[in-house]
Amino acid sequence: MDQETSRRGADLLAADIESALGFEVHIDETIPERLRRLADPPGWRIEFTVPALSVVIGTTPVERTPDGVACRLAREVHDDILSRSGKIWPADPEGGDQPLLPTLDGWRGAGGLVPYGQVDAAKDPDPSLDGVVRWWLPDTYDGLIASHSGDVWFSLWQYQGDEQLITPGMPVTWVIGEGGHGKYRKASEVRPAQP
Repeated sequence: MDQETSRRGADLLAADIESALGFEVHIDETIPERLRRLADPPGWRIEFTVPALSVVIGTTPVERTPDGVACRLAREVHDDILSRSGKIWPADPEGGDQPLLPTLDGWRGAGGLVPYGQVDAAKDPDPSLDGVVRWWLPDTYDGLIASHSGDVWFSLWQYQGDEQLITPGMPVTWVIGEGGHGKYRKASEVRPAQP
């Protein structure tokens, strides 16, 4: 793994954000002073920032390919970009409000695979959905419930049930908690709806 591979991977994800959402992405390869003072400082570092959404991640990727680096960065920022932009990103060409999910090979969804660096679509959430899971990110255990009174964010920690059964479109009940996450209210408890 080297800095060039890390940069190429970061550039792929940046292209997906800029093309689909129109937000500028900054990639900084400068190693901060606090890290240079460590006994074993990193040989390279990537700071990936989407200023308009206040999304920042600093990392020294260990993945061996640009796609692997893009996948790692995507998994780190996916929830924040979805929650802060209010958009379904990246939009699945097959439709629905479940975004494409990052894999080592590219973004994967119902319609197949979209390579990193080739995403060009984000969309507004479907306003007709209500009382169901709008989207779920199985890598980070974060999701959004569609509600006509305002969508509600939740994570595995608020979910009461088998998290492996969470799917987009699944009917749920919830209790609103304190605070929020991005543009959304936060649930304190989420359960599968009883039939």
